[in-house]
Amino acid sequence: MKTTQNYFRLALLSSVLFLSACGSNQNDDEIQKDVTKILSSNAYGSQVYGDITASVKGGVVTLDGQCGGDNCSDSAIARIEKSDGVKNIVNNIEETAAPTDLTLRTSVQTIISKYPGVQADVAAGVIVLRGTLKRDQLQPLMNELSSLKAKKIDNQLAIQQL
Repeated sequence: MKTTQNYFRLALLSSVLFLSACGSNQNDDEIQKDVTKILSSNAYGSQVYGDITASVKGGVVTLDGQCGGDNCSDSAIARIEKSDGVKNIVNNIEETAAPTDLTLRTSVQTIISKYPGVQADVAAGVIVLRGTLKRDQLQPLMNELSSLKAKKIDNQLAIQQL
């Protein structure tokens, strides 16, 4: 009886170990999709990854390009490390200086002047949007603002239906 229980426990443990090892073996294409999603999912979030590209070979992710802001490459790497199948990350990212608030404020004002009803404040590299905007103008506005490499874009706009 005791021997049967030991065999059962051993078989169960072996199965768990085997399944957990199999579950993390993503191929390079799957890893590439995950990494690309991570790098593009933060367009309006707290960190702007800029123009970072990734390639994957044998589970090793190589990051190239530029990003703006404090520790943007560290942030990208921390998120990518959590992806299944990533064995190592080669960091070739060049961090560019984040724009000063004065420079950022001037650029933001130039952009929002094309969007009546929109106001913006800039502090500590963060753009805060207020006012109203037509729905079809939201994506173009956000695309323009994200190119400024602010630390964050806080969208508090009220969206008007068409």
